[in-house]
Amino acid sequence: MIAMSLFSAINQTPYPRTMTVLVAATLAVLLDFIIRFRDYRALLHSLTVAGIMKSLGTFTLVFLQVVALFYLITLLPGPLRVAVLLFSVFIVIVQLSYWLTLSQFMTATDLFLSVTVSGNHRLEAISSFFKPRVLLYALPYVLVLSGLFFVPSVSVFWQTLTLGILPVLYLFTSNYALFLHVPERSFHLNPLASFLRSALSCTFENFHTYHGPRDDLPTIDAAQRPLDSIIYVIDESVRGSNLSLNGYPRDTTPFLQSLEAKGLLKNLGICVAASTFSHVSNAYLITGHNSFPDHDFRTEKNPTIFDYAKKMGYETLYIDVNQIYLYSLLQAAGGGPVRGLDRWMNDKTFKELNIDLETTKDLGVARILSSLLNEKSGYFILVNKRGLHFSYRSSYPDDPAATIWKPVMKALQAIDPSTAGREKLVNTYDNGLRFQVDEFFQELVSKTTNQNYAILYTSDHGQTLSEHGQEYTHMKPDQEVVDVPAFIVSGAGYRKQGLLDGIASGIRVSHLNNFATLLDLMDVPMSLRVRTYDTSIFALTEEDNSERHYMSGSLHGFGDYVVKSIPSPPAADWGVSSPVNKGIQNYEN
Repeated sequence: MIAMSLFSAINQTPYPRTMTVLVAATLAVLLDFIIRFRDYRALLHSLTVAGIMKSLGTFTLVFLQVVALFYLITLLPGPLRVAVLLFSVFIVIVQLSYWLTLSQFMTATDLFLSVTVSGNHRLEAISSFFKPRVLLYALPYVLVLSGLFFVPSVSVFWQTLTLGILPVLYLFTSNYALFLHVPERSFHLNPLASFLRSALSCTFENFHTYHGPRDDLPTIDAAQRPLDSIIYVIDESVRGSNLSLNGYPRDTTPFLQSLEAKGLLKNLGICVAASTFSHVSNAYLITGHNSFPDHDFRTEKNPTIFDYAKKMGYETLYIDVNQIYLYSLLQAAGGGPVRGLDRWMNDKTFKELNIDLETTKDLGVARILSSLLNEKSGYFILVNKRGLHFSYRSSYPDDPAATIWKPVMKALQAIDPSTAGREKLVNTYDNGLRFQVDEFFQELVSKTTNQNYAILYTSDHGQTLSEHGQEYTHMKPDQEVVDVPAFIVSGAGYRKQGLLDGIASGIRVSHLNNFATLLDLMDVPMSLRVRTYDTSIFALTEEDNSERHYMSGSLHGFGDYVVKSIPSPPAADWGVSSPVNKGIQNYEN
C-alpha cells in the first residue's frame, strides 16, 4: 500500500514517467542489496582498491540499465505492459530460485542450456531449483514492478518509437561492454537486468563463435568394413565413486563386477570429467580437443569421432536419448556441423520401433544396441544415455524390486541437504544407478550374441549428492562433479583383447584421453590424425596425468568460466562417496 501511494503521488509530478522509473529502479537496487547483502559484503571484501573502483563503474552502468529497462516497460500500451510485467515477475522468481540454489543468478551458459535441452530436463531442473520460500523474496520486487503499471501510456506510436530508441541502444552497447570486460558471475545487481545481460551475452557469443566447416581428414583408400564394432557410451550424471566396481560399500554394480572377474571388463577407476556441464564435456569427448577453455573454437573445427570412424570403414550411428549437445548440432548429416554420420536414432526413432523409453528407461537403448550388434559387425555407435539426471526417482521403474535402498525421494521433490534428506537423496540415486548402469549392461551383454565388440564407457559429469550441503547437483566447479567412471567392456570374441589386457595398472584417466583411445581401437594411423590429441589410455603410464584439468562455465571463455584441476595425489575426499546409512538391501543377487 505504501508503494502504491508513493507511485500515485509521483504520477502527479511534472515528469511522472521519469520520476516513477527512477524511484522504481532505486527501490529495486536497494532490494537487491538487502536480500543479497552477504553476497555484496563478500564481493567488497574480495576486491582491491582498483577492483572497488571498477565495481563502482559497473554498478553505475547496470543501475542505468535498470532505469532504461523500466523506462521501456512504461512506454508499452496497457495490455502489452501487463504481459511484460507478468513475464518480468516470472523471471524474478526464476532468478531468485537460481540464487537460492546456486548462490548466483543465471549466466549465459545456463540460459543456453535452458533453451537447448529437452523438456524433461527443464522440468527436472525446475524441480531441483524451485523452493516455495522464493515467493517471499520475490514479493517486494513484484510490488516495485507493479508501480510501473500506473504510468500513463504514450498515445502516439511514433513518439513511443522515438523515446525508446536511446534506452534500447544503451542496453545493447552497455551489455556488450560488460560481455567484453566483466565476467558474469563477478557482478549482478538486479534479477531482470542480469537476465537481459545473459540473453544478450548468448547473442554476442553466437556472433563471435566460429560457424564454418570442420577441418578435413586426409584422403585415404576406402577401407573395408571392420570385423569388430566400437560403442562409445556417454552416460548422464553418473558418479564414478558410487559404483561398487570402484569400492563403493553398496552393491550397485554386481553384474559389471562379474564381467571384470571374467576378464571382460577393464576398469580404469575414477576418471576426471572435462567439465561440470554436459554440453562442454560432450564437445570435448567427440572432438578430442584438450585445452581449456576453447578459445580457438577447436570443438567446432576439429573433425569429430564420426569422421574418423567413417574413414576407417565403420557404419556410423548416433543413438541420442538425452538431447544435450549434438542434438542442437544435428540439423543434417553430411555438410553440416556433424559429418560422417550414417544414421541418427532419437526419441522419435524409439517410438516408431514401439519402445517406450519412459517405461524401459535405458534398457530400451540396450535392446536396440544388442539387436544392431547381432545383425552385423563393423559399427561405430555413439550413445548419449538418459542416465541419472535429477530427479533421480524418474530413472528407475515403479517396481518394488528396483527400490533396493529405502527411504527414497518422491518424484520431482526438491533436494533437502539435511541428514534425513540426504539419506533419501543418496538412496534414490543408488537405486537409479543400479538400474540405469548395471541393469543396462546386463541387458546389453546378455542379449548380444555377436561378441566382436568393445564398449568405452564414461559419463559427462558426476553429481554432488549434497556432501557439503549443496542443493544443486552439478554446473558448479565442485570437485565431486568431475568424479566419473571409465571402463572398457569387450565381447568374448573381440579381436584386440590383448590391447585391453596391456593397459597399465595404476594409471590416472581423464576425459581427454578418450579420443585417442577410440582412434587406437579403430586402428586409425598416425598419418590420418590431423590434431595432437592427449595420450591414449593404452599408452598411459603411472607417471602421466599428474594433474588432470577440468572446466566449469563458458565453453569458449566468452562469459564466466573457471579452470581447475585434480592433483596427484588428490584430496582425501575426492573419488570417495558413501551413503548416509547403508540401508537395507532387500535384493538377492
